[in-house]
Amino acid sequence: MDATSPPSRPASPAPPSSPLAAGIGALRRFWRPFLLIQGAALALGLAYRFSDPVRAACATLARWKTGGGLPFTMITGALAGGVLPEVAKALVDRRRDRHPGRVAEVLFNTAFFAVNGAVIDGLYRAEARIFGDDARVATIAAKIAFDQLVFTPLWSSVIAAVFLFRRRGFSWAATRPALRPSFFRARVLPLLLPNFCFWIPIVAVVYALPAALQFLMFAFALAAWSLIMIFIAGQDPDAGG
Repeated sequence: MDATSPPSRPASPAPPSSPLAAGIGALRRFWRPFLLIQGAALALGLAYRFSDPVRAACATLARWKTGGGLPFTMITGALAGGVLPEVAKALVDRRRDRHPGRVAEVLFNTAFFAVNGAVIDGLYRAEARIFGDDARVATIAAKIAFDQLVFTPLWSSVIAAVFLFRRRGFSWAATRPALRPSFFRARVLPLLLPNFCFWIPIVAVVYALPAALQFLMFAFALAAWSLIMIFIAGQDPDAGG
């Protein structure tokens, strides 16, 4: 405060921030890459429909996925969600390499996204059995609704808890107090708004593709989304940052 300014009244406590504040902040910060990745996904989807060479390349990738099974899915998820974003962050901010515990953080993120890849692939397989594997509008709409309104809130709750557990030193004793009834409002809702804005257009393209290609399109978008998700879920408001 300037020494010549008159004394001010004691500051009143700041009002609690909205649970959507982090999500809105993420949208403001990342709307350009959102649109870029969504546009690229749409372009790939259209190229698949109208380009024979693209369909041939996609068929090769689909054979690799089918032949590779679960290991291929987990490795792809780890690369897209764990390794590539870390490379991008290292190129942008070389000081991160000196951060204490950096190696453990990278290993954690890579392992998490390997498991995440297996979970998402399982989701797509289950949806194909429940709703069908055709590209009708009704089928796509049903899958989007289930994906975003049922699966996503549940899985985002797990993600938020897992990243909080990591941030608090993998200590259950330090994490448990935060898992109170307000956990969903404080930790998960901030993830849902940017998630819906980013993923609803993406999964519309995903579910319009043949089943064997859906996970590969997801992995393409995941590389961008994981940067955003790590930024949001990695914050710990109870710890002041």
